[in-house]
Amino acid sequence: MSDNGTVIYVDPRFSQEEFKVGVSILDLTGRENAELDDLFCVQTPCGIMDLYRIDTASFKGLVGILCNDAPSADAISKLEEFNKELEAIFESSHDGIVVADSEGVFIRINSSYERITGIPKDDILGSTAAEIVDAGIVSDSATLRVLRTGRPYTSSQTFRSGRQSIITGSPIFDDNNNIFRVVTNVRDMTEINRLREELAQSKEKLHHYSRIVESLTAEQMLINKLIFRSRKMAMVCDAALKFAKVEAPLLITGESGVGKEVIADLVFKNSLQKGAPFLKINCGAIPEALLESELFGYEGGAFTGAKREGVPGLFEMANGGAVLLDEIGELSLALQVKLLRFVQQKEFYRVGGKKIVQVDVRVIAATNRDLQEMVRQKQFRSDLFYRLNVLKINIPPLRDRAEDIIPLVNFFLDKFNKKYSTAKRISGDLYRILEGYSWVGNVRELENLIERLVVICERDEITTDYLPEEIKKAIVEIAAERISEEKTYRQAKEEFEKEFFRRAIEKFKTSRRAAERLGIDHSTIVKKAAKYGLELLPKPGAYLD
Repeated sequence: MSDNGTVIYVDPRFSQEEFKVGVSILDLTGRENAELDDLFCVQTPCGIMDLYRIDTASFKGLVGILCNDAPSADAISKLEEFNKELEAIFESSHDGIVVADSEGVFIRINSSYERITGIPKDDILGSTAAEIVDAGIVSDSATLRVLRTGRPYTSSQTFRSGRQSIITGSPIFDDNNNIFRVVTNVRDMTEINRLREELAQSKEKLHHYSRIVESLTAEQMLINKLIFRSRKMAMVCDAALKFAKVEAPLLITGESGVGKEVIADLVFKNSLQKGAPFLKINCGAIPEALLESELFGYEGGAFTGAKREGVPGLFEMANGGAVLLDEIGELSLALQVKLLRFVQQKEFYRVGGKKIVQVDVRVIAATNRDLQEMVRQKQFRSDLFYRLNVLKINIPPLRDRAEDIIPLVNFFLDKFNKKYSTAKRISGDLYRILEGYSWVGNVRELENLIERLVVICERDEITTDYLPEEIKKAIVEIAAERISEEKTYRQAKEEFEKEFFRRAIEKFKTSRRAAERLGIDHSTIVKKAAKYGLELLPKPGAYLD
């Protein structure tokens, strides 16, 4: 270009339509001239041109440099394509994503965020995190916490859509280590929680009652060797702990094998005498001729073969503590007379002795017989019965507290697995049979059976094939009796309802949770519980040393 900006030469790569010789470039700038070394830009039909004023020996005038912008167009096209790709990825995320700038203003939100939270984009875009918290749209903002601390933040939140979510906010830093973006990820946990519940239920159905002892909480209590879940045994335990604090005679009744000795241990270990001697004797296991000397002792020379210095009896050796007289109903009438004097006055004579021995011993008696009926039959002294019956605990048979069977099965299974270094487990079918069996021998019969099954079973899983024939036969008879029972439709329905709601309340712990899981009104649960006498708030279990 000439000194006045008139085009005198054009690069052949430009067409004459774009730049014509003789045209003044300065007309496009609105400037009349350009100073030496002046640099300025001018917009031309082909793009931005840089103009330089030069003055040399070979040329004096203006030089215009116009860069070909075709590469910029390609770059812009690639950037647009890349942006579309990022946008597609952003929108395809199953998690909700929301992006805020350094001021906490939300600038991008994907559709998953709307779906999970139930909050429309328009309610958030352009607003700050503080504003949506103040408006009550969300209860907590991960964006605000990240901006305040500069660190990632994770929390759980339930949105107005009802969905439970895990929210994680992460800061993005610029080159100066300042936050310029906060990206918050919202993961919907509702479906995951539902799948987790379904998986848990499937496992429960698959294994039935297996490993139930691991999940025992307050409903199953372990008190020394006493394991139970039933309300009946809870009442027995409450009575035992209450009676432990006094020194009056205690009578424990119940069928053979129900655990009378275990309850006696519980009483003593929680009594004022704990730490003192607690001696036990089975009155039915010792011949009558020897039982008197075992209880009261004897003086030297009292009978043939007696030691010269004499021997103290059980009551003397237990002085300061307690004595358990198991199977008290087996005592002879003659020995009952002497025992009555001891219970009343805490004193006695040794066999062959003439000196009164006084001791302080609490008497705990146990029997599987009906002492009241024996009194009527003149087989047991009424005065002794009433002296022993000051405090009484009756232990129900195992068949009347079916809730205790499975915990006991698991307890004994674990016990004998450890004893024999095995890892046997019980099949679901066998669990159901054991729970429905009548258990004439009560806990003792159950314990013996589990030990037998652990020993004889050659596989890891114990099935019904290993049951003794007598139990298989008894199960068939029980089933036949149940089928033969005449019940109306209403009676059968009520029995089913009672068991259904009992198990639901037991499983879900509270009536409200049970109602929610069963899909019924809370009032329905309350009414059914009242109708069938079900406990809505079971007494918490106790763990005693």
